[in-house]
Amino acid sequence: MSNFSKYKIEQVRLIHCAFEKDRDHVASYVTATPYTDPLTACEEVYRLTQNIENSWVEDAKKSIHSDNKGKFTMCPGVETRSTSVGDVMEICYPSESGNGYRTVTYVVADVGFERI
Repeated sequence: MSNFSKYKIEQVRLIHCAFEKDRDHVASYVTATPYTDPLTACEEVYRLTQNIENSWVEDAKKSIHSDNKGKFTMCPGVETRSTSVGDVMEICYPSESGNGYRTVTYVVADVGFERI
């Protein structure tokens, strides 16, 4: 049993800030497997937010899941692009008090992700 089996990831917030001065919260992602390693969740979001064959935003809009797992919620009025080195992902866990989230922040590095 992994250490991560007791820590439920509520969502991953994607923040694009690599090429801009401001930090733009672009989308939130609910993972299909909430009890997972946070780096695995970051890798999943990074993979899903690349404009390779199609726009990842259009793919996210087409993706409908009845259980709300493995799904993006887009922030309105924010410009999007592929996720790049320097962008940030916040892993959100339930807070101890039950109000809001406890977050752990990772930045997309040249190779992998670095906790900040």
